[in-house]
Amino acid sequence: MPTERSIKEVETLVESFTGASIVIATNYGGMPVQSMVRFRRSLREKGAQYRITKNTLARIAADNAGRPEIKEIVEGPCGYVTTDGDAVVAASTLMSSIRAERLSMTVVGAVLGREVLSVERFETLASLPGRDVLLARLMGQMNAPITGLVTVLSGPIRALAIVLQRHIEQVGGAEEPEESGEPEESA
Repeated sequence: MPTERSIKEVETLVESFTGASIVIATNYGGMPVQSMVRFRRSLREKGAQYRITKNTLARIAADNAGRPEIKEIVEGPCGYVTTDGDAVVAASTLMSSIRAERLSMTVVGAVLGREVLSVERFETLASLPGRDVLLARLMGQMNAPITGLVTVLSGPIRALAIVLQRHIEQVGGAEEPEESGEPEESA
């Protein structure tokens, strides 16, 4: 008979798995408590969360959430990083925390959308720049041809303006009419 605590844990996991853009399974064995606290804080700052649970409860929650592919990454003592935000930010935050804190944590696998990622593919994902950076690069690439076209089309006009300016300078400049306050007489 399941306990009330197990039922609540499964409900929490179902909610977490259902809306997650990525679920990352990690082996957390041997982590000191202070390192775990700092690790969870860094994930929360980026909109992700870390939850440690029993594998049986995680498998039940994966089925209840309609995401059976998550069961493929449940292996050993697992903790799960989930986010409903940018998957790349969560992945890169996880990897940078592991490196910076020199954690004994290892990535077991990940599920991005409905696709199960191997550790190698996950590490590639974690090395990508964030969504905002990629969009900025895309916009820069899209603007480059337009900027080049404007530069090319404005070249002849700029050249004509320079030639006219040089001609005015060689002739001695345009003579300015004197301001005497009296209206000019017409012939």
